[in-house]
Amino acid sequence: MICTLSLSAQNLWLGAEGQKFYDELIIRKALEGESANYEGSPYLTEEFTEATIVSSENQVFKNVPLRYNVYNDLFEVQLDEGIFNLKPGGTVSKVNIQGHNFIYATYDYQSVEGEGYLELVIEGQYTLFKQHRIIFKEAEPAQPYQEAKPAMFQVRDPLFYVAYGDNQPVFIRNKKSLQDMAGARERALNNFIKDNRLKIRNEDDMVKVVEFLNEL
Repeated sequence: MICTLSLSAQNLWLGAEGQKFYDELIIRKALEGESANYEGSPYLTEEFTEATIVSSENQVFKNVPLRYNVYNDLFEVQLDEGIFNLKPGGTVSKVNIQGHNFIYATYDYQSVEGEGYLELVIEGQYTLFKQHRIIFKEAEPAQPYQEAKPAMFQVRDPLFYVAYGDNQPVFIRNKKSLQDMAGARERALNNFIKDNRLKIRNEDDMVKVVEFLNEL
C-alpha cells in the first residue's frame, strides 16, 4: 500500500514539494547547517508512526509512516524521496494514527466557518470532537532582572466541538453552547452538569456530557 501511495504522491497526495515544517515566523531546522534554537515541538509525536489513511473516495492505505504537525494542522509522510506534507481535505479525509482518529471537516467556531483536522472522541447522535492546539512564541531578548527566553512551541488546552446528527461541528465555548444544542433536553442536561459538577473545558467531563445526551 505504501508503494501505491508513493506512485501517486507527486500529483495526488502531496502538498508543497519537499518538506515545509513551519511558516516564515519559525527558524528552519538544519538550514545550511544551522540549527534552530527553540524549545518544545510542533508535533503530536515527533517520531513517524505507521498509520491508516482513508481518501475522499474511500481508498484505504495502511502502514503509512506519518506524524501530525499540530502547529500547521498537517500530516507529514516519510517516503523514499524525503518527507512531504499530505494534501488535506478532499484527498486525505481520515487518518488513524496511534489510536487517534482524525477527520478533515468544516466547523463552526464562534459563528465563523473554519476547516481542519478534528479528532473523533465519541460518535453518536451527538458526536464529540477534539481540536489539538500548539502555538509558537518568538524568542524574547534579555531584560533587566529577566533572562532571555528562546523561541518555543507550547501545547495549549484542546478545543471541543459537538455535532448533532449530520450538522456541522460547533465549538463548545461554554455551557450555553451545549444548551443551544440540547433543545428539549436542556433541563435534563443542566441538572446533569450541576449534579456532577462537570466542567466544559475538561475532556473527561465532556465525554460524560455527550454520552448523557446520547442516552436521552
